[in-house]
Amino acid sequence: QLLYLLMKHILNLIVISLAIYSCSDANSQSGEPLTPEKINEHFFDLYDSKGISEALEFIFSTNDWINKTQTSEVKNKLIELTKQLGSYQGQEVVSKKSISEDYLLYSFLIKYDRQPIRYLFIYYKPKNKWQLQNFQYDDNLETELIEAASAYRLTENLPGNE
Repeated sequence: QLLYLLMKHILNLIVISLAIYSCSDANSQSGEPLTPEKINEHFFDLYDSKGISEALEFIFSTNDWINKTQTSEVKNKLIELTKQLGSYQGQEVVSKKSISEDYLLYSFLIKYDRQPIRYLFIYYKPKNKWQLQNFQYDDNLETELIEAASAYRLTENLPGNE
């Protein structure tokens, strides 16, 4: 029985050590500060390997000010939406925009069997640490694509391009 208790404590220490290591690895990425690019990369690694819920928990954890009630609402709604879209097929960056060095937006096309959806990540660095400031998703990409192809939007129809 003593051997059993000893083995149980050793196993608990191993589990706790692994948990601490994985948390520190996710947050430090070998001691380097997390940049928006590294946050995105880790988010999609988790998205691929552990699913939407784990990925969102990670990215929301970068900002202590984010309301936990709202995050579980977003998580649940997004999970329900993606269940209707078939299998996840990958992602690609659509655009990266900024209004300063410390305030960035990343737009990603998230590919599913049925149709794509878009994720928007807004990052803010108030001091020396990047945090997620806002996360949004939508499936209205078709409307924007049609709008972008409108005749008045085409460069050859802009004034001065006669």
